[in-house]
This record gives sequence, structure tokens and C-alpha cells, in this order.
Amino acid sequence: MDITQLEYFKIIAETGSLTKAAEMLHISQPAMSAMLKKFEEELNVELFDRSPNRIRLNPTGEIALVHVNSILRSVAQMKADLLSAAQQNLTLSIAFCDPGVRWFCVPRFSLTHPEIQVKDELYAGSEAARLLSERVYDLVVTPEPLQNNHIQSLSFLPDQVYLSVPSDSKLLERESISLREIPAQPLLYPQIGGYFLVQMEKVIEENNLPITLIKNSYNITQHMIRTTNFLATISTLSMDLRNDGTHRALIPMSDPELNVVYHISFLKSNRKKVKQFLDWGKECAAIEIPQKQLTIQ
Repeated sequence: MDITQLEYFKIIAETGSLTKAAEMLHISQPAMSAMLKKFEEELNVELFDRSPNRIRLNPTGEIALVHVNSILRSVAQMKADLLSAAQQNLTLSIAFCDPGVRWFCVPRFSLTHPEIQVKDELYAGSEAARLLSERVYDLVVTPEPLQNNHIQSLSFLPDQVYLSVPSDSKLLERESISLREIPAQPLLYPQIGGYFLVQMEKVIEENNLPITLIKNSYNITQHMIRTTNFLATISTLSMDLRNDGTHRALIPMSDPELNVVYHISFLKSNRKKVKQFLDWGKECAAIEIPQKQLTIQ
């Protein structure tokens, strides 16, 4: 007995005609009759009362139809559940600790794996281990490896902050600079949160630095970078999304807090689901990230 027999039996019962059922299923009537005969032999009962021009369920057949309908509904539900599970396996939820690495990764990974839907968000604080353990995310990109027996952290991408300096700044003479060495003045930073912003605010506060962070939306900050001489910052991984104009140059920042190697962190038990991102990450980490050069025109 197989699902096809059950489906054919249901159609015969609903049409009350072997001829009509055969036409609906695009098979010959003799083949339909043979199938029904085999089905009744397997059940060891007759399911229909037959007349020259019509066939209809007998009481035994009516009982059989109840069970067949139940089985077919279960099969349909199983297919729907399996399809839903398969679609979930093609979705990756990823949390990033900083917008720069998020902007770098999501479009590139999606271009390489268009069959996988990426749900990406920023997370803040030290909640990465909990977010993974509670399966809020499949992957979390962290600024350091996570210490947890159930979690694995793999070295991923390096990132570094640069100071965007206008053409009239005396800082242009520097090959590198520390946040702690910048004289009192405004420093533009988009209000987008993330790891580097937290680090900069921490260094400024702990060292009582005379720097005023001017935080606005990303678009306003971009406009101010192009139209003012205020200092600004940019990271390696976010360079391809920025247009600082032609009146600026970039100076590497030497603060250890503003240099990081990101890690991909995931539950060991979830490795199979995140394997494609891990494989992509290995290839990505092996490629030297080109740095956008801003030069004074």
C-alpha cells in the first residue's frame, strides 16, 4: 500500500466513477480498475458497491475513506513542516558588534550565497554568549573570543580606525596618531552605535580628553564630513561606504582600543547550519582587504 493508492481511492470515492477518476488522473480505466482491485485485496475487504454505470462506497469503504482522509492530511502536514524546516535552515540570523563589519559582511556573503536569507542586527554589551545559548542568533561577530564550553570562536577579520583629516590640519604630518594626542576640537561620528564608538567614548572619558564627539545621523555626518573641516573617523571595513570628498587624508590610529580582530562565535551544536558562513569567512579572512586611499587634491 502506498500514498498513490490512497489518493486514487479518495478520487474514485468522490467521483463515484472509475471512468471519471481515470480521466482526472490521466491514466487508463483498466489501470485504475487494477489499482483498486489490488488495494481491496491488500485490505482483504470490498470497498464499493458496483453497478454497470456507477460505483459507490459501501459501509466498509466509508470507514476506509475516513482513515484515508486522515492519513492524507497527515502527509500534507508533514510536507508543510519539512518545507518550513528546510526554509529555516536557509536562514541565518547574525548579530554584529559594529556597523562596519556588518556593512562589509552582509552584502558580500549574500552575493556569494543568494539562496541563504540573512537576518542581521547589531548587538551591544557583553550579551553575545547568552544570545547564542538562547538561540536568538545563529552567529555573533564579536570583538574577542567567547569563553564558553558550548561556544566556539574563530578568528575572522581585522579592523582598524583611521582619522579623517582635512587639508588645513597640522595633523597631516603624522604617519599615525593616538586619540590621546588629538588637540581639543570636535570629532564627527555617526550615531550608529557599535564597538568602536563605545571604545572611543571610553578612552575619552577615562583620559579626560578635550575631544567633543558630535553625533548625528549617518547622512548628516556624511554631509558634514564633506563640507566642514571637522575631524572624523572611519574604519577599514567601512571604507567602501564612505565618501569623504577630495579634501581629506586618512591617518591610522595607533590606540589598541581602536584596532581589533573580530571573531565569528557560534554554538558548537549549530556548526552544521552555519558552515557556509564559516567557509566564506575563512576565504574572506585570507584576502587582504583593500584600503581606500583619500588624498588631498
